[in-house]
Amino acid sequence: MNITEFLTDLQARHDEAVVHADELRCQIEDLTGALAETEARLTELATARKVIAELAPTDEEASSIRP
Repeated sequence: MNITEFLTDLQARHDEAVVHADELRCQIEDLTGALAETEARLTELATARKVIAELAPTDEEASSIRP
C-alpha cells in the first residue's frame, strides 16, 4: 500500500466516523427529548397521586361514612 492509498483509506475511515458521530448526536437528541417528556410525566403523576392521597378519606373517615 502506498502513501496515497493509505491517506485515502484514512480519509474514508474519518468520513465514516463523522457520519456515525452525527447519527449518535441525533439519537442523543431524540433520547434527551424523550427523557424530558417522561420526567415531566413522572412529575405530573406524582403530583396527582399526592393530591388524591390528600383528598381521599382515611380508613377511619371512610368507615364512619358507610351506612
